[in-house]
Amino acid sequence: MRTKDNKGIYSMRHTILRAAVCAFFAGAAMTASAANPFSDVERDSWAYEAVASLSDQNIVEGYPDGTFKGDKHITRYEMAQITARLLAKRNSLSADQQSVVDKLSREYANDLSSLGVRISELEKKTGKTSLLTELRVQGIDRYDNIFKDTKEKHYELGARIRLNTMTKINDRSTLYGQLETYMGMNGRDPYDINKYTYDKNGNESVRAGHSDGELHLNRLWTTFQFGKKQDTTNLPFGPSKNLIGIGQFPVKMGVTGYTYDGEFKGAFITFGDYIKGGRLTIAYGRATNINYNYTGPMMHGIKVTPIAKSKLIGELSTNKVVAAAVAANPALKSVLGKATGLINSSNNLPELQNNLGKIVNLIKTQNPQLAQAVAAKLGTLNLNSLVSASTMYYNPANDTLYPMGKDVVMDWGEDEDVPVTYASYIYKVPDQWEFHAYAMKANGPVGHICEAYGFAGSYYVTPKWNIHGEFVKNLRVLPLNNEKPHSFNYGLSYGTADVLKPRSYSIGIDYIYSQAGTYFGGSGNDIADQYMGHVYKNWHGMKNVPAYFADKMDALTDGNPANDHNNFGGAKFFLAKASYVPMKGLIVEADYGFNAKDMGGKKMDNMFMLKATAYIK
Repeated sequence: MRTKDNKGIYSMRHTILRAAVCAFFAGAAMTASAANPFSDVERDSWAYEAVASLSDQNIVEGYPDGTFKGDKHITRYEMAQITARLLAKRNSLSADQQSVVDKLSREYANDLSSLGVRISELEKKTGKTSLLTELRVQGIDRYDNIFKDTKEKHYELGARIRLNTMTKINDRSTLYGQLETYMGMNGRDPYDINKYTYDKNGNESVRAGHSDGELHLNRLWTTFQFGKKQDTTNLPFGPSKNLIGIGQFPVKMGVTGYTYDGEFKGAFITFGDYIKGGRLTIAYGRATNINYNYTGPMMHGIKVTPIAKSKLIGELSTNKVVAAAVAANPALKSVLGKATGLINSSNNLPELQNNLGKIVNLIKTQNPQLAQAVAAKLGTLNLNSLVSASTMYYNPANDTLYPMGKDVVMDWGEDEDVPVTYASYIYKVPDQWEFHAYAMKANGPVGHICEAYGFAGSYYVTPKWNIHGEFVKNLRVLPLNNEKPHSFNYGLSYGTADVLKPRSYSIGIDYIYSQAGTYFGGSGNDIADQYMGHVYKNWHGMKNVPAYFADKMDALTDGNPANDHNNFGGAKFFLAKASYVPMKGLIVEADYGFNAKDMGGKKMDNMFMLKATAYIK
């Protein structure tokens, strides 16, 4: 059923979303405000209030859960440890902050003198796990057909919960983990890119842990810091330079993550510091956030005969000449019924083409002129183009067309996570500028269509104004459009929404141009995901057919050769974004995609997304 635009429904949906956000985060905010950040310190101590105040200013490093526990519960020693750390960075503090630290140092002067052994004992503690909970509520339209003339959509209101953990194994090794779940809040299953898996026959099933409200392991990786030991006193997430890692870890390509911002399963090595300066990263494994409904048909192909059947039956039922002939001669109705039966009984394309001759002869017994017209029309549909397109590969043995050619032929379910080798070099000057250069190559059969490089950069013209841009080029010729596709984006933003800084904000706008074959799923933005990787949920009776393939087939069989060489798939659009931090630990974001078209010029619907994310420690 098509969903029409309706301002009343639109307003009501976002009223519901606002209410859901308030209800969802009310308990979280209550928990955060009720939590005692220094549970081992007496509340009536002036030191408690002083350290709590400094903590609110983000200059205190305690243990990850906010407590300060040594081998014994000796508050004075623990407070002295905090003071020692503050003294170590006294020169970077404001005058008022220095005054508070000086007062603390006088209070704990005797304890500080004996802290040499005590601090070392505290720092040697291992196995301490910190937990950061991330709660997100999001409202967005999800599309079964994104094109304006034929759009079909439904509204999704859902929540995503992530439980992030960090465990210090020793001074050089750290273990990171992330449990994740999605929950629908309006009777619709929320979108989860990794929700479904497929067997070799193409049968779909839900992955374990991916049903509504079920927990699954989204990330789990460990790192080891090599080379000169790094001082991690002011590094809450562990060592940041010269790392070897293994497991399932996050990877973001470029500065925006439009091309890919998801997980990678394998191993990596990083030379340099990921916080500032230059770093080189090399990774080998599998990209796990791939939109398989979008990429799968590239590899396992699509059955041809069902497409041809649907087109023929549709033509017989909607053709005005046929309808007029039936009105003049009702006996033709039974003939057309037999014709439909012959079409449906065809098991492959040669059998279907043979049955078309029988259909023309059947019609000829009742109306020779109509038979001639039908034969001419069937000829213009050019069904042979479905199997004779020079850039694609048709296998008559299984009646399957492979849009990316003979070299990219795989079974259903094979390589749902695409094997990849990835390398990047990033140079970063925090809050000023950064430059990215990266390259990736898919391994196995997918490597015949995916070998790309890219550049990205971000520059703060002023402390508030930022410009950024990216370029990606696929070095493989894709049979779909017989080209080496590329993509680029550029944008402008003002301000920085920092979740640790209340009342901070940012606004901006980006332009994204993405040809089919430079995006494979896993964008960091849900609007960009739907524009660049659109999939028809129902096309000629088949589920989940990517637009780049479906539109190509429609063009080849529409009777107009001029459409056969259009540029299919991809997207070009604007994306406006705004973010605001109303309180520490909570960020609200609104995105609006507009003026969107595919590479052939077909207009896509405008799209709005609103989400709120809370971080609780």
